[in-house]
Amino acid sequence: MGSILIVDDMEDMCYSLSAIVKNEGCKALTAHRGTDCLEILKTHVIDLVFLDIGLPDSDGITLIPAIKKLCPEIDIVMITGINEAKSAVKALQEGAIDYIVKPFELIEFKSILNRLMSSILMRKKNGLRRIHNDTDRLIASSKAMLPVLKAIEVAAGVNASVLVTGETGTGKELVALAIHEQGIENHRKGGVFVKVDCGALSENLIESELFGHTKGSFTDASRDKKGLVEMASGGTLFLDEIGNLPISLQPKLLRLIEDSTFRKVGGLKDITVDIRIIAATNCNIQKAIEKGDFREDLYYRLNILPITLPPLRDRENDILLLANSFLHRFKKEMRKEIKGFTDDACRAMLSSSWQGNIRELKNLIEREVIFCQGEWLTMHCLRTGTRIQHAKDSGILPLKEMEQQYIREILQKSSNNKSKAARLLGISRTTLREKL
Repeated sequence: MGSILIVDDMEDMCYSLSAIVKNEGCKALTAHRGTDCLEILKTHVIDLVFLDIGLPDSDGITLIPAIKKLCPEIDIVMITGINEAKSAVKALQEGAIDYIVKPFELIEFKSILNRLMSSILMRKKNGLRRIHNDTDRLIASSKAMLPVLKAIEVAAGVNASVLVTGETGTGKELVALAIHEQGIENHRKGGVFVKVDCGALSENLIESELFGHTKGSFTDASRDKKGLVEMASGGTLFLDEIGNLPISLQPKLLRLIEDSTFRKVGGLKDITVDIRIIAATNCNIQKAIEKGDFREDLYYRLNILPITLPPLRDRENDILLLANSFLHRFKKEMRKEIKGFTDDACRAMLSSSWQGNIRELKNLIEREVIFCQGEWLTMHCLRTGTRIQHAKDSGILPLKEMEQQYIREILQKSSNNKSKAARLLGISRTTLREKL
């Protein structure tokens, strides 16, 4: 879904073109004067402008630089008269992307609209949406996941806020992606998927990243900047680890949910966006509310459609399905001829508690594929880890020496890339540094 601004002094023209825009699943706004056009661009996120050359208060061509100054990435199509060929050429030189000559058939307008919106959406997706493959989709056949799949289907058909909860590594982002994708198929007609990790940014940075800022609003603000909220207009904003959002920003997010408006840091005007919001957390929001770290009214606005993901240990029928999916991905990436898992490996996977859930399973299989020299995966790391734990309880094996050797092997296989080694070990880079 995109937002289209039609600028023409003829009301009938604006009405007819708006009807086509809405029928194609986009949002339509209209303006009859150049000044009105600029005011709308200051307060709304617009993807495409159809701009008449002859306006009561200005020449459409002279308006192009002002539009581009406000929205450098916006696409402009000029609406010209039959005897305005030179003007059309000048408009293209000024930055318009195309033009359409009056009188035109509505089917011609529709064709230009669809062609440009497809290009705009593709451009936005390439820039903002994670390119995912077969293993970045929900794989679920277990009974425990049936309520989740039903909830995704319901959420995709409406525009209400969704709160996804579950342990770390259970696949909350994949649920958000599934809602977004099914929403496109059902009614939203496109749009980008923008993820914000509320726990990865400092309190000083997250407001600017989310909402953008105006030039001069703080020391390093050398130019206007669009925030991720504005970039997500027409699509989905996924707020991961929402429990880490600073309390000072929570009223601003609440207003965004309730009114679909926000202000940039240092901004004086409200900006309207069309987004659906999905939030996720692995923490206990109720406890955060009791401690005063999370607003109760924001929780209720986010929790319109709650989805709780079960841990992997409760999804026994899915474990081997997921494992085979990850194996297929990694053996292809590493160009290894691996046929599958041994019976002992399957039994080890089914009996594991998977405290790190799907993320732990994925990282473990990546390690196994790296070290595998034969045709079958034995899940050596998993089975050895089990034996080590038993040995630890009885005080038999020198665990520290084994751990050191294992870390050395992982570092060697990772070409001493500590970030990759930490990921393969299933620990943070800080923890790895401490161990080293």
